[in-house]
Amino acid sequence: MKFGKTIKIFLIDGDSNGRMSCELSNWSGKAYKIPRINIKDCADRDDLTSTGVYFLFGKDDEGKDQVYIGEAECVLKRLNQQLTQKDFWNEAIVFISKDENLNKAHIKYLENRLHDIAKLANRYKVDNTIIPNL
Repeated sequence: MKFGKTIKIFLIDGDSNGRMSCELSNWSGKAYKIPRINIKDCADRDDLTSTGVYFLFGKDDEGKDQVYIGEAECVLKRLNQQLTQKDFWNEAIVFISKDENLNKAHIKYLENRLHDIAKLANRYKVDNTIIPNL
């Protein structure tokens, strides 16, 4: 039997094209969608200084969908670094833990699994030059 779930979406800037946070009922995680142009505005989100995994979405030089999958102990700091290191992306999706129970080993594992799933799905060109360690 399948049960319904509640998704709580908060439009941080009051704009559906801007920053948003998402929470799923009975889940200890939290997701953020952040347009590239709004990364610097995220200093007001204290929980983004925690450990997490992230996706950078955009297009390659040929116009094909591209993704980079990464992990960080301080996601916001890493996203700010990616502003100067990777040019292709225009949107970031971030997953963190609401209860701060994700440690470095957890996110390294998640990064590896998400990389493998993305490669198998073959929907996006995966920009990672190094396969994340399991």
